[in-house]
Amino acid sequence: MTEGGYWADGQARSWLILALGVVTTGFGVAFAAAAVDDQGRISLPNQEISGVLTAIGGGIVGAVISIMVARASDRETLRHLTNVLESSLTSTLRSENARLASARQLWHHYFLTKLRGQYVWQYEQYPFHLSAHVGSLAVEIDVHTDSGHTQKYLVEAFVRHERLTIVSRKAGEEANVFEEIYPQFDGELSEYFGLGVVRTWDATNIVTKVILSRLPLLSGRDSALTQEDFAELDRIWEQGFKRLNEVLPDCL
Repeated sequence: MTEGGYWADGQARSWLILALGVVTTGFGVAFAAAAVDDQGRISLPNQEISGVLTAIGGGIVGAVISIMVARASDRETLRHLTNVLESSLTSTLRSENARLASARQLWHHYFLTKLRGQYVWQYEQYPFHLSAHVGSLAVEIDVHTDSGHTQKYLVEAFVRHERLTIVSRKAGEEANVFEEIYPQFDGELSEYFGLGVVRTWDATNIVTKVILSRLPLLSGRDSALTQEDFAELDRIWEQGFKRLNEVLPDCL
């Protein structure tokens, strides 16, 4: 029998028991009314019988209502768990769930790109704390394009040893993937610096600078970065990335 069938049968039985409780309570009340003598008094034995019937009936009604409420809650919980499991199994980038704990939070994301021939830093948020997936991180974000439109992007992340990799792409498409690698991700620092590979709005493939931060790096100016902010972000990345990493020069 399907889940829906079991649920329907359980509901039918609950309603029958609830009706029995209501009838029993009614009998108790009716018995008490019928046992009253001309002086408006009721004997002790009749009081006990009426009280027992009313107590049993009331107990049945209360118990059934509690069970029905709990079942409804359990069903909602089961549906939620099923949805989480289905979305987790369909995620393409997976990791050991414990390794993702330190990445499962809101990150402020900065990256350098090229727009109309100019190098500019851009800002967005990666709300990984909203991802309920098991063994993976996946969220959708709104990305504002150069033309002023907003597009949905799917952002996924996974951890391999000490490296965090983030892959983002336009929702429903496989092209124009943005891949970021953070070489030293231990989950303990407030800022991480890495490299990204992406095709810019100018249709040029670039290797670029990327930053993840637990807190905004430019207080109050993240949504509209200025030329002065670009220089500051360049400085922050250079200092943070080259402290632990080296980009090899040409062989001469």
